[in-house]
Amino acid sequence: MDDRQTQIREGAGLEDSRLNKDFIEFLNKWSSPVLMVLAVAALVYAGLGWMERKKNAQIDQAFNEYESAIAGGNPSPSSLKTIATEPSNDQKSVPELAQLRAADIYLQSFIVGVAPGAQLDPLTGTYAETDLLDDTKREQYLEEARKSAQAVLDETDGKPAKVVLTMQAVSRLASVAEGKRDFAGARSYYERLQALGEQQQFEPIVAFAKERIANLGTLESIQPLPTNADVPPLNPVVEPELDETSLPTALPKTETGSEDPASDTDPGETTSENP
Repeated sequence: MDDRQTQIREGAGLEDSRLNKDFIEFLNKWSSPVLMVLAVAALVYAGLGWMERKKNAQIDQAFNEYESAIAGGNPSPSSLKTIATEPSNDQKSVPELAQLRAADIYLQSFIVGVAPGAQLDPLTGTYAETDLLDDTKREQYLEEARKSAQAVLDETDGKPAKVVLTMQAVSRLASVAEGKRDFAGARSYYERLQALGEQQQFEPIVAFAKERIANLGTLESIQPLPTNADVPPLNPVVEPELDETSLPTALPKTETGSEDPASDTDPGETTSENP
């Protein structure tokens, strides 16, 4: 007998019909919620993808603005600070990088005594008079450097992912303290920089901090250059005046003792030997 005939059971068709009916009822009951959940999940996934693409676009824009600002090798510190304070540029440490670069420019202006962006005259090899900084302006730029570096330190201090930016900010604050001749403050910043370098095992940073600490005594012994106000005015130079009576004595005398060689010759005599 065929095996298929032995497997025939009574009521098997009714049982299959009941299973199909239960499945249909299950679909009628749960299909709409399930489809809704799937639709929401797909919408959330699409939204996350859109947000990720938007975030990447903002990061690219922030870096592009920063790179454009520093292009040419002579960036404007005011432009960099604008980039740092724009909310749309709060991406991937771009504000901190812009503030640090601005601090460097301010420090350089303080050191060389010329305004940011000043160019040498190709003909004279000097800066324009309007680009030269007096002592008051130099101190203002030094304070701007301190503000920029302090802003980075306030933003990154205590954040392990930004410890490198923290060390760069501390280094610039130490340079500002040196410019102000606050050598105790500079030592404190360098000691902090050394501690951060040791924590992160950055040996070059540790060596740099130790070297700067060792040189502070030498820097402190160097007296600053005197300002114009400290230099006494020079005595006016008096040039001698010659009058008519002093002119003959100032002329060289000839061998005959005459002051004017032409005076030894009689106007009526000829100087020629030929008749």
